[in-house]
Amino acid sequence: MTAMTMEMSEIFAKTELGVRELKERHLKLPLPLRSVLIMIDGQRTVADVLAKTRALGLDERAIEKLAVDGLIAPKFAARIDAANDTAQPQRTEDEVERYLKAQQMMSDAINGHLGLRGYGLMMRLQKAGNLRDLHELLHELAAALVKRAGVEIATPIISEIETLVVIRH
Repeated sequence: MTAMTMEMSEIFAKTELGVRELKERHLKLPLPLRSVLIMIDGQRTVADVLAKTRALGLDERAIEKLAVDGLIAPKFAARIDAANDTAQPQRTEDEVERYLKAQQMMSDAINGHLGLRGYGLMMRLQKAGNLRDLHELLHELAAALVKRAGVEIATPIISEIETLVVIRH
């Protein structure tokens, strides 16, 4: 296998195989690598994705592995000055850990209680890039869980997720 040359301003998008893997989990990617796959959205540069996953101990090799496995493909390179103009604030390790745990809990709740009815929610969950995005989805998840599984089941699930996604300053 030859090493890929990757520019930090390059933008990757999920391939059909990558989207299918997020839905079906056939490859059983390790959680940190799956998190990188989720963050690849066709809009973020390699530098942006690496900045968000730094707390997970990942580097460009994670993106290279996803590309070599055919889960992502280069979309195009961003203008370097544009990438610097839209730099997002650095996330703390605590925020990244809370994000990953909350995202997994939301995914488990959707899969376990909503099934195919939760498909739209799952797609929006996979596009969520930070705690604020997860917080915005929480109300919709709560309503769907109450409707499908009842208040007794939904309340503890939503309460636990809510403690993770509350934005701390």
